[in-house]
Amino acid sequence: MTKKLTVLFVDDEPNVLRGLRRSMFEMEDGWDMHFCHSGSAALELLASVPVDVVVSDMRMPNMDGAHLLDTVRRLYPQAIRIILSGYAEAESVLKTVSPAHIYLAKPCSAERLRQAISRPLALRKFLSDPTLLAAIGGLANLPSLPEGYLQLLAELARPDSSTASVARILSHDVAMTAEILKLTNSAFFALNSQVGSVFQAVKILGLEIIQTLVLQVGIFRQLDSLRPLAGLLDDLNRFSLHRGALAEAIARDMGESEDVIRSSQFAAMLSTIGILVLLDHDPDLYRKTLSLVQPGTSLFAAEKQTYGTCNAYVGAYLLGLWGFSDAVIEAVAFAACPRSAPSPDSPILLAAHVTQAMGPPMPLLPSGTETGGVLDMAYLVELRKDGQIAHWRQLAAEKNGEDV
Repeated sequence: MTKKLTVLFVDDEPNVLRGLRRSMFEMEDGWDMHFCHSGSAALELLASVPVDVVVSDMRMPNMDGAHLLDTVRRLYPQAIRIILSGYAEAESVLKTVSPAHIYLAKPCSAERLRQAISRPLALRKFLSDPTLLAAIGGLANLPSLPEGYLQLLAELARPDSSTASVARILSHDVAMTAEILKLTNSAFFALNSQVGSVFQAVKILGLEIIQTLVLQVGIFRQLDSLRPLAGLLDDLNRFSLHRGALAEAIARDMGESEDVIRSSQFAAMLSTIGILVLLDHDPDLYRKTLSLVQPGTSLFAAEKQTYGTCNAYVGAYLLGLWGFSDAVIEAVAFAACPRSAPSPDSPILLAAHVTQAMGPPMPLLPSGTETGGVLDMAYLVELRKDGQIAHWRQLAAEKNGEDV
């Protein structure tokens, strides 16, 4: 029998709680639901009942939603945290950047809320280690490279800083790119489509909000415990940028739309975000895992031995928590095994798969070990793309020789 999902709804308005109970009624077979009228009542329940998802209103007396979810993040990091906020409450949204995984703008339809609760859990089945789940869920933000962070501070302090100059710095750091797009693609902004470029994200937010996020909210975190690994992480960041550039070129070569091209670049760039999470969680353990990779073995096998999963699923689960599109999440999760994806005919997944197989070697691994993926010929034949392989290899050789 499948274990029920436990969901906690928190709102100080009795009418709102009754409305949530009615609108979520059809989920009773799969969800065990609790309803609390305050943050203190929610914490009292959490102390005795394991909860998978906490959905909280933002504006509540005594303890607001940001305070509640920050406490949940520290005490119960494995719980998915969702905030409900009004369209005009920009200040409230900024307060929830760290503690909330997902932001939902009021009014929020029952279907949208159900999807927000259910979507992030689709990949949890690939992550069986509760310690790792708690580490991912407890992340307030990802560590950024010191050089990029200092460059950003200096640029924001300039009186003539611009959207383009700030976006250029952000786009050269994988962690900062993910954080900015996470916020911009939240339902708070009620955009008609996903934001696929850092420039577009900075333009939507505005430099004033970017300054607030950086200087007051602390959306970006420097390496801290990972500082001894700064050189390695710089290599990983460059590798991610190279992957993104190649995926963008492949999607453009296939004649895809600009939205698909941007999403392909973004998905490939974030394909290593799971490695960043694992390094942040326990640098020594991941370095030991890397040492298990020998000629004839793979990084996937080494990660599976240590964690019971691989960095691709870790990264995809985090992106799912952060509300990224299904197409990007699937590309990150299933680039190595595209026929296992729910939507194997996705052009974004195709670009990610080709990029993983033909892209530059993984810098964390010694030469002579398996550094990339293998083309799934059956998959390419099914999509009638096998005739493009020689051309893509030439394109990859050209891109892999370029500096990003």
